[in-house]
Amino acid sequence: MNILLIYPPFCTPASPPYSLANLSSFLKENSNINTKLLDLNLEFHQLKFSKYQQYFQNFTKNYSREEYEKISKEYHQITKTTYSENNLKVVKDQDPELLSKLTEQILEQLKDKKADVVAFSIVYSSQAFYSLALIKELKKLNIKTVVGGPAVNDKIKLAVDEYFNNEVELLEYLTKEKTNHNQLICNQALDFNIFPLKDYFLAQPVIPIKTTSTCFYRKCTFCTHHQNNKYHEFPLEEIKQTIVKSKQKQFFFIDDMISKKRLLQLADLLKPLNVSWMCQLRPTKDLDEITLKTLAGSGLKIIIWGVESGNDRILKLMQKGTNTKDVKNVLTNSKKAGIKNVLYVMFGFPTETKEEFMDTINFLKENQDNIHLISTSTFGLQKDTPIYNHPEKFNVINIKETKRTVLEAKISYQTSSGLTLEEIKRLKKSNKHLLEKINKFPKEMNFFREHLLNLC
Repeated sequence: MNILLIYPPFCTPASPPYSLANLSSFLKENSNINTKLLDLNLEFHQLKFSKYQQYFQNFTKNYSREEYEKISKEYHQITKTTYSENNLKVVKDQDPELLSKLTEQILEQLKDKKADVVAFSIVYSSQAFYSLALIKELKKLNIKTVVGGPAVNDKIKLAVDEYFNNEVELLEYLTKEKTNHNQLICNQALDFNIFPLKDYFLAQPVIPIKTTSTCFYRKCTFCTHHQNNKYHEFPLEEIKQTIVKSKQKQFFFIDDMISKKRLLQLADLLKPLNVSWMCQLRPTKDLDEITLKTLAGSGLKIIIWGVESGNDRILKLMQKGTNTKDVKNVLTNSKKAGIKNVLYVMFGFPTETKEEFMDTINFLKENQDNIHLISTSTFGLQKDTPIYNHPEKFNVINIKETKRTVLEAKISYQTSSGLTLEEIKRLKKSNKHLLEKINKFPKEMNFFREHLLNLC
């Protein structure tokens, strides 16, 4: 079989999709299957928002914070409305915008048996709606569809011909042969030149790279990103080949977490390549001044830190493995090294009090000289997290699941102590202006984090 890999709308069209690059490389290394790719998320945004595409591809030439804030706010609002309206159309069993246009692009790739099956990679739940519409459209034409990815839900599974948990299952389906796992090539250099890199909404391409199979830490009580996958580090030589092969100079290591040992290995690898990079880390005390300077010397420009809270009791309850004293030192040393600090902050963790909420606000104020951008969120209960499985340990009560038309059930809950959701909303609103004053970059760059790297 030949296969057409699809990355559906909607998510930010900032970088080429890692999932398709990884799938394509895996299939090429382990079979004679002909793979073609379509980033329909990019296609949709190009067709619908070409004016903004042009601006974002040129914003660094005469960068103005005021202009960026104005245009990106406008873009964020119009895309938010567009996504919502189109998702509602899918819920009502109506055609979303540009469905026929995107379907035509799929059919063009299917001509002359260039592909026998269409595979959808669904990474974000926001992609489920348009995926469902495309799958139904292809089904009318008797085109075989399969699906995989972390955001696949039961509605999608029922609509397609096959669902796969991983790339090995997909390989076996396509080759119609049982795979000898010992003979599989699971580590390979990825080819990002199969994408139209200059078309993404960036001044300079930023290539997403993973260095490991999952998070090595996996203890945060609110997180399921690791999905209980086995931790495995990808060979450094393959990572280097991916970087060199891309012919690009900016990279976002999208691992949820990278250990200090692995970071230093990457620094040795990256320094001779003269590249710029960013990553996501926990602010742990082992990331000392010497380590951070070494990382900065290899081209590390931005770290997105999982700070989450400025209160030690809440950090302990989260099992972050951090404390406010160490976090403060890490941010200080990172700034000294010349690295820009972006902070993930989570309000409303179960049992958090008003005083503990304000501890986080005060922590951010006290450390504002070492903070460049804050990305805030409100706690949401996720299925199969330690909190969900052991709610009594977090004073979580009355967990309810409400069915939805396309997405998985919505989870609601209450707590027997701490702030209510309404109280959290009011506190966030009353401190919004203060938090925004701390930002050295426009807060809208939280939706386009790759733009930060374009500016550094």
